[in-house]
Amino acid sequence: MPTLMPDAWWSFSLDPSARADAGRARLTDDAGRPLVNPPGEGGRLGLRYAEYLELDSLVGAGAPASTVPDERAFLVIHQLCEVAFKLMTFDLTVVARTMEALLEADEARFRALIEEPLPDDRGPDPFWRPAMTAAARLRHTARRVLPSFMPYVGIGDHGDVLFSSLEYALFRDFLAPASGFQSAQLRLIQRALGRGPLFDLPVFPGDTISRHYRGCPAGHMALTDDLFLGQARATAYPGDDAPPAAAARLDDLAHAVLARVGDGGDGDAPPVREITSADVERVVGRFRATLGPDTEPAPAERFRQALEDAAATENRRRADLAPARRGAGALLDRPPSCLSFVLDRIAMTDAALHGQEARSFMSVHRRAVRRHVPDDSGTGGGGMPYLVTSQRFLLPLFPALVAYADLAEGLEHAEDSEAW
Repeated sequence: MPTLMPDAWWSFSLDPSARADAGRARLTDDAGRPLVNPPGEGGRLGLRYAEYLELDSLVGAGAPASTVPDERAFLVIHQLCEVAFKLMTFDLTVVARTMEALLEADEARFRALIEEPLPDDRGPDPFWRPAMTAAARLRHTARRVLPSFMPYVGIGDHGDVLFSSLEYALFRDFLAPASGFQSAQLRLIQRALGRGPLFDLPVFPGDTISRHYRGCPAGHMALTDDLFLGQARATAYPGDDAPPAAAARLDDLAHAVLARVGDGGDGDAPPVREITSADVERVVGRFRATLGPDTEPAPAERFRQALEDAAATENRRRADLAPARRGAGALLDRPPSCLSFVLDRIAMTDAALHGQEARSFMSVHRRAVRRHVPDDSGTGGGGMPYLVTSQRFLLPLFPALVAYADLAEGLEHAEDSEAW
């Protein structure tokens, strides 16, 4: 089987006519020969299942550090999450590229597309199919798939112990300071959902891992510090020319579409909620509590300054979102549309990943960690206090689609057309 071009994964088309044309849809090399499953001798096709999925590489990945059987489950569980993140990153890119296509459309085409109603039995307009299926998958992955992995490191539905805390303690120290907090794909997903400002905050206890990573600064560091993520930082922060960079722009692109929806509209929309000084004080107070009473004040003050700067930058952005807010109101005053379907599911994906509800991925993950990790230790030195600070205090400050999501809360059309 020929090796695919490095960008084959990202060589997808939103052009309905290209997708429907077998000659244009199939990936080929410079000579026009199919990259996957080319004709064999006598015209027969020779592709096999294992070759298509590259199963030798996929199933063979991973290097356990111990002879403890449960470590294999621990390793595979994290691989499952990363495969799910890979699909989410791709789906976010599809939605983002669709937003770009909307913004590039002329005015007549733009108005026709944003007013495209939810589909009937024939399915959605071909323009909307990739984005609608991608957005639906995003919600499903965040709401159903990722939380379903967590029982593998906890208790099953019938009380079965699927993963032993006692056995975990026998191998976890061998992996220090490797940490799920270093998931670059999750950082990219969170950037797509408006969480980017959080990643410059010096919130992670860098002094705990300084003995492992040469050159690690003492004190607290940001989660996307070059030294913390290593070479994976390029995944969290792809270059402007890299295809996944579109995913990182999704929140801005969606707001730009909403602003264009609201062009020329009448009336004032309620302002977008700002991050207040009380919000900052609440988070700083929690951060101090996480540090403990005997910690020097410098880390908390450094954190406060960084959070105040992030909040000020975000509030300036929100002040410029009045057109997007007006567009969101106009969109939600109309019958459900393909655009509102996509935006609703992006907001639902954000809630399913980061929300306070017991079923959100962060909540389920936190419960799994609590079962195995003492409050004052744990993954890379963060442990339970960091997870609680992050989910309950930091993440809510930067919701996805901030000019749209709160207006859409509770609207009936958000759950309409579950299948088309």
